[in-house]
Amino acid sequence: MRLKQLIAGAAAAFALAATTASDAATVVIHKPHRTIVERHVPARFIARDRAVEVVRARGIRVVGTPYMYRGYYVVRCRDRFDRLAFCRIHPRTGAFLGINVRL
Repeated sequence: MRLKQLIAGAAAAFALAATTASDAATVVIHKPHRTIVERHVPARFIARDRAVEVVRARGIRVVGTPYMYRGYYVVRCRDRFDRLAFCRIHPRTGAFLGINVRL
């Protein structure tokens, strides 16, 4: 019985050491009878206030609060010509993806 715990712990430690920086969503759960390694934990999203900061850094005035639409944060805003627009933000990286102007 002790040998099985040792092998399971060694396998979990090896799996944790084998992960790279891109696979930061690995979770190791130690229970008295076994060790569980979960790799497919979804990545977390950035906060909504961070999405607003990304849009404001581009010189765009924010009108509404960010919301999720088709897998992206969408922020209702006004561009530099005071036209109504919608900005898209990547929810995991916080990258500015573009602006859609409504005419």
